[in-house]
Amino acid sequence: SELVTGHAVIDHEHQLLLDYILRLREICDDHDASRVTCGGCSPTLISECESRLVGILGDLLAYILDHFRNEENIMRDSLLLAIERETGEAHLEDHAAISSKVQEIVTNLETPKTIQRVRELEELLLRWVTSHISLHDMLLVRWLEREDNPIRLRALASA
Repeated sequence: SELVTGHAVIDHEHQLLLDYILRLREICDDHDASRVTCGGCSPTLISECESRLVGILGDLLAYILDHFRNEENIMRDSLLLAIERETGEAHLEDHAAISSKVQEIVTNLETPKTIQRVRELEELLLRWVTSHISLHDMLLVRWLEREDNPIRLRALASA
């Protein structure tokens, strides 16, 4: 409930993002938190895990970028970036920071430590999603709900 903004599109996209994060947890059948390497797993199992990971990460990165693009379009259309520039820029900077960090983790994946990197990525994304929604997305939705919001005024004018 703390992650629900009240904006149907943004909330739906957040749910899909959380679904991708949960899929990361399913990569390793032995999700024992004490395991830090793939040692003890058969080469076949390691290969299957890596294959699933590559697929999920490709989908996740593409989805994150699409979600950010959608939010940034909403911000531009609502004139948030023009009128509340500081708020909008902080939101954009957070998008850039998480994109960079996810790409860094993905770039540094190495077979013996795949399970550790997956856990790091999962934890990072869960922390970030919670923080980003409460700090940035809630402000965006409040901006959209303002009575003097340009999108709302255009909708009223065309009705």
